[in-house]
Amino acid sequence: MGFIVILLLVIVIFFVFRYFNKHSKIDLSILPEVFIVADIETTGLNPKNDEIIEIAAIKVNRDSDIHQSFVAIVKPTKPIPKEITQITGISQEIINSEGQSIESAMHEFLDFIGDLRLVFYNAPFDVAFLKKAASIINRTLPNKISDALKMSRKAFPNQRDYKLTALAKTGNLDTKGAHRALKDCEMTMIIYAAAARRLGRID
Repeated sequence: MGFIVILLLVIVIFFVFRYFNKHSKIDLSILPEVFIVADIETTGLNPKNDEIIEIAAIKVNRDSDIHQSFVAIVKPTKPIPKEITQITGISQEIINSEGQSIESAMHEFLDFIGDLRLVFYNAPFDVAFLKKAASIINRTLPNKISDALKMSRKAFPNQRDYKLTALAKTGNLDTKGAHRALKDCEMTMIIYAAAARRLGRID
């Protein structure tokens, strides 16, 4: 069953801003007052044939260090490929013991995010899977979308590698636990904020 907790994030946005823009005054007002950073893990790359196995989201309060988070392990209709377990650490045993139906997980996720802006890293991938999952329960995903990857390419054009973990390492972020949805949300949140600060806008 999905759960919602109060998450006190220990990562401080200030250090990312200091790395990317050492001499500028930090101004977070460019960000929405409240927004959602979300991520999914899946059994593969094709939303037509593959399935969601984990959904996570952080409800970010711009002016606070305390944020609500949502996590759900989802049972796919087929066994998890071994290579996916190797990448994510999500095993069939975890699915069997903690997993819930995609219907239940999506109802909880959509209720959690409401109509707030959604931020993803490589948004087209996540959105395609989530829209398909939402259609199963006759719901939609009409929220405004920001893509932290697209913004990062504009904000930091000289990076050699735009993978989430690569960009996080460039910003001296801790990447331990990457490829689990909640950890990826944490990294995405800070990269999004840093890119927005550099660009002076959100996309």
